[in-house]
Amino acid sequence: MGSTTVRYFIQKFRNRLAVEKNRIWRHCNVERLSLCGYTPFKSADDFKERLHVMLGAFARNTMEGVTDIERQIIIDSASQALRHEFDLLGSGPVSLNPIDWHQDFKSGNKWEKSFYREIKRTPGSDIKVPWELSRCQHLLWLGEAYLLTEDKRYAQEIIDEINWWIDDNPLMYSVNWTCAMDVAFRAVNWMFALNMIAGYEGVDDAFAKKVSSSLWQHGFFISKNLEKQIPYSNNHYASDIVGLLYISSLYQHTRKGKKWFHFALKEYFAETRRQVLLSGIHYERSVSYHRLMTELLSYPVYMLKRIGVSIPSDVMNLIQGMYAFVANYSKPNGFAPLIADNDDGRFAPFFRRDFREHNYLNDELSIENRFVSCDENVLFHSEEQKSMVYSDAGFAIMRKGSSYLFICNGGYSKKPNESDITIGTHTHNDLLSFELSINDSDFIIDPGSYLYTPDPVKRNEFRSTKKHNTIVVDGEEQNALPSKSMFSVKRNVHIDKIENLEDGVKGSYKTIKGGLKHERLFILTDNLLEISDQLYKADLDHKGKLFFHLSDGIKSCKQYGDCAIVECSNYNVSFRWTASDIKGKIRLQIVTDSYSPSYGILKMANCLIVGFDFDEYCSIKTSIEWKKK
Repeated sequence: MGSTTVRYFIQKFRNRLAVEKNRIWRHCNVERLSLCGYTPFKSADDFKERLHVMLGAFARNTMEGVTDIERQIIIDSASQALRHEFDLLGSGPVSLNPIDWHQDFKSGNKWEKSFYREIKRTPGSDIKVPWELSRCQHLLWLGEAYLLTEDKRYAQEIIDEINWWIDDNPLMYSVNWTCAMDVAFRAVNWMFALNMIAGYEGVDDAFAKKVSSSLWQHGFFISKNLEKQIPYSNNHYASDIVGLLYISSLYQHTRKGKKWFHFALKEYFAETRRQVLLSGIHYERSVSYHRLMTELLSYPVYMLKRIGVSIPSDVMNLIQGMYAFVANYSKPNGFAPLIADNDDGRFAPFFRRDFREHNYLNDELSIENRFVSCDENVLFHSEEQKSMVYSDAGFAIMRKGSSYLFICNGGYSKKPNESDITIGTHTHNDLLSFELSINDSDFIIDPGSYLYTPDPVKRNEFRSTKKHNTIVVDGEEQNALPSKSMFSVKRNVHIDKIENLEDGVKGSYKTIKGGLKHERLFILTDNLLEISDQLYKADLDHKGKLFFHLSDGIKSCKQYGDCAIVECSNYNVSFRWTASDIKGKIRLQIVTDSYSPSYGILKMANCLIVGFDFDEYCSIKTSIEWKKK
């Protein structure tokens, strides 16, 4: 038994022990016991001063330079929050009067105020909806509107909602205490929002006492429910640690607060080193979660700098690499590709923007950077965009003139072919899949993720090989997708590293069960993408399918024999295929298929499917050529 396996079972035992220990809290006065070691602030002024020390002294000048458009978006977002109107996880605008913190308002399902270990996910409903609402990230927009206008309604709404949430969610007795990650997010967003309204008279001694004791309880809960995994923890554990780091920084005047802080600081450095590859890419290989992790790992640096904690240079370099990857994967239209899972997650969304826009991280004047770096220099940014192969992640980005190509050939775990212990991650069956954009136009897209737990069938459909721009042979999935485990796979591939050749980028993999070897070469020029596929599989009578999922920006898609002509607003695009060693001719279909541009949203667009038959070996070349109108 390997050392990793031993560590895995030790951690499993510790996690199980923690679960059993936490069940004891059900029979205790948890409100009282959780406050052991807590020392209240002497006054509201002391509480606010500590927030200023950690986060910077937010004031009206923090918003200097905000454009008229940005100002209007902030005011509109804050006004919606005042009306208790929310648009979360594909729900569309929904009015909640009063706010029900315990309901999935998309399905109507409501969770009772039960002990958190006894709360279960309900089929057909999305537990992420009350979690997302209870992250309280909309309070940031209220705080910013208060700074912009000094309208007391915005500040009072923050106080009222925090009071309301605390009263309606007793410690450990609601759906909003079931995930430590969301507990961490809520605490940090409260802290940022309260720092924004620190000058408001409603932040008085009584309120400061109430909210500071609740924040302490948030820290207590996180410390007892850390979501650690072996061999690699993921974004949940990093969120727990970052939340505990912020909370413990608030309570440096207490013995337990210092203990939490030293633990969280050590783990924060360790998890940055564990979870970020040397290329600067988060190991879970999801672009959406990479953005989340970039916020999670970089924002605390400013807080630590303010309180006099030095950051190791290797940690700073890894985080800088994360920013460089964000700059490089951003398309010519400013949006990010939809690679692997996406739930629109943000750590502290200081500005309400299209979730596909990630490069605000590299804008030194963005509203996010204004608040995070308050009174400090912006520490991380990158402007370089170039063709790049990230061999440790299995990604490649090709740029030629105005054309952009993102290629996937990554693994399921941190190392491409690791098999001793598998853990749930956010990857899909997208080996040798790609996205193609020209200028502002998306041509070939990844269909996204749609949903997680509410619909297991759709969950696995959007993770499947056929839902990506690659090849399926004999119906075999690249990795098997268990019907009952929506964040894990049964590994079925051996992956060769993606490599940069003189004339293009090449990658390959081999399935273990079916014995298929797939090699793919990409060659990109100013107006042409050529894809050469080589397929090897023993025995006879194999049926293959090539998939090309088209953007909904396509105006028309017509078939001419074994060719397709696609038209969008600015370009005409032709698809042509040539093949050798296939049986008969290729079979082209244009079908309507679903895609998900954002979590919880389902739309329809065209998909090209090229069918073919072969014995043992075949070669297919795809030529995609575009001409400006």
